[in-house]
Amino acid sequence: MTIFSGTTRTDPSPAVHGDGRFKFLDRVSGAYWDQVRDVIEDWFSRLCPDAQADVRGRLRSKDNRQFSGAFFELYLHECLLRMGYTVTCHPVLKGTTRRPDFLAEKDGRSVYVEARSASDSDVAVGAAARINAVYESLNRLDSPNFFLWIEVVRQGPGPLRAKPLRGRLERWLSGLDPDKVPLGGRRDDLPSHLYEEQTEGDDVSWIIEFWAIPKSSEARGREGVRPLGIFGGNAASVNDEDGILGALSDKGAAYGPLGAPFIVAVASSSMSLDDHDVCNALYGNEMLQIATAPDGTESHAVVREANGYWYAGDNWDHRGVSAVLVVKQLHPAFVGNQQHTIWEHPDPEHAIEALPIWRSAILGADGRMEFDDPPRTQSDWFGLGDPWPIGEPFPRQA
Repeated sequence: MTIFSGTTRTDPSPAVHGDGRFKFLDRVSGAYWDQVRDVIEDWFSRLCPDAQADVRGRLRSKDNRQFSGAFFELYLHECLLRMGYTVTCHPVLKGTTRRPDFLAEKDGRSVYVEARSASDSDVAVGAAARINAVYESLNRLDSPNFFLWIEVVRQGPGPLRAKPLRGRLERWLSGLDPDKVPLGGRRDDLPSHLYEEQTEGDDVSWIIEFWAIPKSSEARGREGVRPLGIFGGNAASVNDEDGILGALSDKGAAYGPLGAPFIVAVASSSMSLDDHDVCNALYGNEMLQIATAPDGTESHAVVREANGYWYAGDNWDHRGVSAVLVVKQLHPAFVGNQQHTIWEHPDPEHAIEALPIWRSAILGADGRMEFDDPPRTQSDWFGLGDPWPIGEPFPRQA
């Protein structure tokens, strides 16, 4: 059983907006991407046989969330194997029909691992798909002299009629002289165009702003060059701490007493998630506490609210979750240099043994987080070279 098709690949072009991750990986040609596909196939070949059909189906899904979730499970399984564990997928538990993702065993010790995703909702995915459809349509417009900087200010609930927008932009761009627009200037110095459309049957309009960036004289008139160059916001915001907390949601008692350490691994696609956000999610939001003495002097201290997953103010909560592994922006092509962090509970029911493939975060006696890097690089753990993959993902064509 394999993941990718055996077809001869001839298309080396980058992914376009709306391309599913599997569709792109199965289509793109080149030695760089051959190495990525080989690693996925290799990891998949070592997955528990009874889990392969489900993981394969999700890896080949058109839904990027399904692909990412399945690859995340492959990654976790491979990490446990590389650390010398024997892994059982979806182990049977007494007293419940629910099954965690993995049971890892080594030297008479056991640890359970559950994979979760801090993923976008169906509403957010639908909104992203509508924006991607706009981007893909605009990349077909004729713009021999300018690139476009685009920012979606407001998105309507329905699809945008892209053909009239393309025609309007082409007329606007044809009236601009690229030699009269400064190269390398600020956005405010560029010609701009505001487009607004009332979606039929809806009260909310699409509002998109464009800025024209002149091409160099050598690049003007070339065919096949995509006009979209810079992308702004999409009128959406993400709370990284809520994403982590939502993924953890009640996992502390999901399977009852396990009699062994339990790790919840959370995958996040957020570009802004950092250690500070994870600290807030696990230990409570930081706040400035101001105390006033009888003589009127003030003192200030940074404290945490009792709203963390583990910190409940006067006691530690969710002690059944021994650790939380946070995996950020996991991507098959970057597994050799992406480092992820396992956050250990300060007072768990069952403490975890050292898991040296990951960076560890432990709350010190002084209340500060202590971080320890793994003794080996990720490329070394996975038996990959450095650099890996070798070559360029999209080499220049002669």
